[in-house]
Amino acid sequence: MFELFEHSERIALHYTMALVNLSFEQENVEELLNTANEIRQIFKLFKHSEDIALHYTMVLFNLAVKQENVEELLNTANEIRQIFELFKHSEDIALHYAMALVNLSAKQENVEERLNTANKVEQIFKLFKHSEDIALRYTMVLFNSSVDQEEGEELLNTINKIEQIFELFKYSEDIALRYAKTLVNLSNLQDDIEDIVNKILDILKNVSSVEIFNILVDMLQNNPAIKLDTDKIPTTSLTKILDKLCLNSNIDTDRELLIRALNLKLGSDRKLVLNTKYDILNGWIEYYKEVKDKDKLNQLIDIYRIVQEIKFKLGLKEDNKELQFGHYTKGSTLQVMLDQEENEKKKNTFSVSGKTRLYNANYMNDPEEGIVIEKILGLDRRDILEPSSWFLMSFTSKTDDLAMWSQYGDDAKGVCLVLREDDFSRFTSFNDVSWRKEAIPIVETVNTIESTLLYDLKSSPNELNNIKPTIAIKDEEKRSKSEKKENVPKGNSDYLYRIAYVKNIDKDKDIDEDIELEQTELFSKSEIEDLAKMLNSLKKKLDSGSKVKEENYQNAISECIEEIRYLFKSVDYKYENELRILRYANLDPSNKEIKIDKTSGVGKLYVERKNSIQIGEVIFGPKFPNPEYVTPLLKLLDGNIDYKKSTIKFR
Repeated sequence: MFELFEHSERIALHYTMALVNLSFEQENVEELLNTANEIRQIFKLFKHSEDIALHYTMVLFNLAVKQENVEELLNTANEIRQIFELFKHSEDIALHYAMALVNLSAKQENVEERLNTANKVEQIFKLFKHSEDIALRYTMVLFNSSVDQEEGEELLNTINKIEQIFELFKYSEDIALRYAKTLVNLSNLQDDIEDIVNKILDILKNVSSVEIFNILVDMLQNNPAIKLDTDKIPTTSLTKILDKLCLNSNIDTDRELLIRALNLKLGSDRKLVLNTKYDILNGWIEYYKEVKDKDKLNQLIDIYRIVQEIKFKLGLKEDNKELQFGHYTKGSTLQVMLDQEENEKKKNTFSVSGKTRLYNANYMNDPEEGIVIEKILGLDRRDILEPSSWFLMSFTSKTDDLAMWSQYGDDAKGVCLVLREDDFSRFTSFNDVSWRKEAIPIVETVNTIESTLLYDLKSSPNELNNIKPTIAIKDEEKRSKSEKKENVPKGNSDYLYRIAYVKNIDKDKDIDEDIELEQTELFSKSEIEDLAKMLNSLKKKLDSGSKVKEENYQNAISECIEEIRYLFKSVDYKYENELRILRYANLDPSNKEIKIDKTSGVGKLYVERKNSIQIGEVIFGPKFPNPEYVTPLLKLLDGNIDYKKSTIKFR
């Protein structure tokens, strides 16, 4: 077709596109040379066409990927350079030129040749300093140059160049990795590598890279005397890396790195990773390292991983839109929320400043609260008298519902407080999943591990009245894509968990029968199926270790199950569509976060939420007396609060 219309640029363009696609499939260098020759002839006819020029460079780059001979690679790179000289403003053509130079430098064995290639990429980068892709290629050829540099001064010069690029693209994992690998090459020439280790720690502040973390762990293991400034350890980023290793812990290399990292002690005898949700694994690793029982350790890590996955799956995500968060309570509780005594004392502007409470789990109205998970997993039952350190507050997506008014709305004489969406945090990544003992100090634990929720207790009306490497980078085609993530700070650390409802808890059934969950409007079908699979997988793991009577092992199991104890209920309660905030607070005399409510005559433990309640709407119950007495105060405190009276017929 093209031969009939050689003057048609449009037909020529489509022909070159087809040749590009063909070149991607070709494995033989001779075939690629023929394709390159064909597109070369077309380009000669349309030298003004940037699109055809780009296709030409793409075919030439695909050829360069397959070429092994340095001289052939150099010729191909020079051919691309000639095209680039015609279209120096084209970032795409510049990128393909830089990519071809990367492949050339990987095959070059002479330091001077590699430095010459690096200089060529540097000139390209100077034209496109905003381009992360071209910046990456520059760091790749610089790293390749560093491999054979034996003089410290030369290597430092190379590192300084890479560091300058890294400063421009601090969140590029690929650029960071080349920077770290070049630092490794420098460490091989030095006895004191403390500064190098600190530089790698600085890199990890911005990127959560497993590969760079592996480099760090190797360095610290090989140099145990290094003393680090613990303030420079980027705990948040390292936790994200441990998350990746934990999720992929069925892969031997990741599991091994996870264990090595957690077992690693610095020169000061301090753990590298401390005060994170992975602290619990430290004790297991220490114990089973001594008794040399790797199988039990791996079993426990698997159970820990599944429990974290279950928590994340139950967590409310950004895509769970159009949900309302209703909290049924008594009218007297609303008055406490709206109380202005503190504002008047401090002469503050009138506002809603009351804080909601999370009450101890022992006070919940469901007699099976906390034991459903034991039933379905076939575990020993927890003693009902055993005090719980979990504190809960519940919400429902049913904001004006007959059954809810009856059960939790003071027999329809109370209110349903619909909280604003910004009163909670939503799960955006696995890193948001906490573990109840993330922080060692008791007070810090309470402040840090705020997470999940429940309705008021059925109690007396006055109860709540007082609420206040060293090898060159391989061919460009084998390079993995950079994983880019944004670190978005959360303004509220209270995360919502959706309660899952379990079927057939008490019915006689085969011990091997799968656990089934009821789908409610809070979950999609696929989410319920995934949760059921996770629970059944957890059950199999527990069953396989059921004959292990070792106290340390059983205690570890109990610690894991405790994390999800209050996230499952009987299907009998599915009408509640419940969401929860959960917080773990040690029942310790020195824990100042725990307070005691004495209004019912029985001292009941609670903890307050950190922020004042964010009310979006007040729904007065069908039998609420004189709601018009309350609305003026609502208007005064926050004109954005909506209000209405339920029209549900209630006897």
